[in-house]
Amino acid sequence: MVTFAYPYILFLLLLVPVVACLYILARIDRKNKLKKFGEIRMLKPLMPLVSPYKPAVQLVFELLAITFIVIAMARPWGGVKDEKSEKEGIEVMLAVDASNSMLAPAGSSENGPDRMRTAKLILEKIINRLDNDRVGLIVYAGGAYTLVPVTSDYVSAKQFLNSIDPSQISNQGTNIAEAVSLASRSFTDDKNIGKAIILVTDAEDLEDKEGVMNSVKTAAKNHIQVDVVGIGGTTPVRIPMDGSYVRDMETGEIVETSLNEDLAMEIAEKGKGIYVNASNSGAVNELEKQLDTVKKSTLETNSYVVHDELFSIFVWFALICIIIRLLILDRRISWLDKISFFNRSSVIIILVGSSFFISQPAFAKDDEVVSTRKERQFINKGNKLYNDADYSKAAKMYEDALRENPESKTALYNLGLTNVFRAQTANSDSLKNNYIQSAMQCFTTVGQFGSKNPELASKAFFNMGNIAFNSQNYKEAIMNYKQALRLNPSYDNARRNLRIAQLKQQQNDNNKDNKQNQQDKKDQEDKQDKNKDNNQDQQQNQQQDQQKPQNKNQINPQVADQILKSMENKENSTRARVSGRGDKSSGQGSSRKKW
Repeated sequence: MVTFAYPYILFLLLLVPVVACLYILARIDRKNKLKKFGEIRMLKPLMPLVSPYKPAVQLVFELLAITFIVIAMARPWGGVKDEKSEKEGIEVMLAVDASNSMLAPAGSSENGPDRMRTAKLILEKIINRLDNDRVGLIVYAGGAYTLVPVTSDYVSAKQFLNSIDPSQISNQGTNIAEAVSLASRSFTDDKNIGKAIILVTDAEDLEDKEGVMNSVKTAAKNHIQVDVVGIGGTTPVRIPMDGSYVRDMETGEIVETSLNEDLAMEIAEKGKGIYVNASNSGAVNELEKQLDTVKKSTLETNSYVVHDELFSIFVWFALICIIIRLLILDRRISWLDKISFFNRSSVIIILVGSSFFISQPAFAKDDEVVSTRKERQFINKGNKLYNDADYSKAAKMYEDALRENPESKTALYNLGLTNVFRAQTANSDSLKNNYIQSAMQCFTTVGQFGSKNPELASKAFFNMGNIAFNSQNYKEAIMNYKQALRLNPSYDNARRNLRIAQLKQQQNDNNKDNKQNQQDKKDQEDKQDKNKDNNQDQQQNQQQDQQKPQNKNQINPQVADQILKSMENKENSTRARVSGRGDKSSGQGSSRKKW
């Protein structure tokens, strides 16, 4: 695991995409400016030394150099690991008196340092001389309190020691009995480890002397050594507090305190330890010698070890990228002009190489978080049989793994992959179809859990695409390859097979279009032939009508009837007029006759 001392510096990596975008914009602007002078294909012969590839290659190494420099600036560290180490030592509990009397001067002069300051100095020296030992800290006055349990962290112990302030303790007194009892209970339960208590006190104002002696004797019986460090002088001195001196609550008189050295020596004797006075210059040496008499045992401690700095590795990477960038000249390389990367032969090589990826499916080992021991054993055996091309036995191992863990996606995927190869060696078409259907069911189930294991699901879709491709179902193959790339965008094999499937599908579509065009053309020709025959029939009928004989003297019967009727009507009208005229002449003749 890699950590960083200054992780916020990694935000500078945002400069990498910014520089890349600026480069793309600059190339687009350059291309637009070149278009103002003419077509680019016409301008290329005028720039024979300009390389179209080198600027991009140079940019890649520049961006890599920037990336490595930023990572080095963030100071990468190696992972922190928990390391166990065994050391020989003892356990020491420091019991510090924190009553108000510890605010009094340590000597006979009232201008000297107070007793608490002297106690802190001598205990800090003792802690500094402890090597592989464990140390704990107890504070007591009217009661006893544990500040630090036994630990190997000497720094924390000294920090808590320096934070002790008698003025902040409300329950005053000198309860040594409770301090010794609490210290005895604070050790570990391992009886083989040597234990010692260093009691720092002025041994004054004891509340229960008998109880103190009993607790010290009990500690000694449990093989716990009790050493006493006397603080203060034998001459009574006043206790300063808040700009004045401590007074007795009942009488109001100023309280004076002094070291009860006899009582301190008696406590050390009962505890099978030694007594030293803090004012003695050799007190620390005497205590160190006394602690060496305690039986040392093997202590098991845990410490966090930080690996070495890793920034130098990234600095070297950055330097290599810079050197390569300087070696890449701006001029184009003449011998590369002789190589054509996109001719017919190169396309054939790419297609042949891609067919290798079609026949070389992915294979997964057991990497699931939730698994059983037997399941992993069956999968490992199946993998070995698979590599030995013994697919039937391998399938049985994967089925046993699924019985142990029905949710094992790895066993299910490997079973499907094994069935694909069993289908290739099947003796009949029905058996081959059964293996293929079983493989598709396995891959489909694995693909449904793509969010939990996207890499394995991507391989499942890839193999389903291969099955569809071999069945010439290119549309389904394209769909499966795309799904594989969605789950794993860096899956190069799926990308290459997708391109081949798209080319195959495009070829089929073109063939279908050509067949449809030919059919339409044939139908149109048939229609034209039919129309041509109809036109010929009409022309023949017209010609026959024109060839019929015409008799000019022949009259149509209907026309003859109409003519006869008109002639009869005309004759009748003539007769009517003649008859009218005869009646009129007769009348005139009669009138003339009367006259």
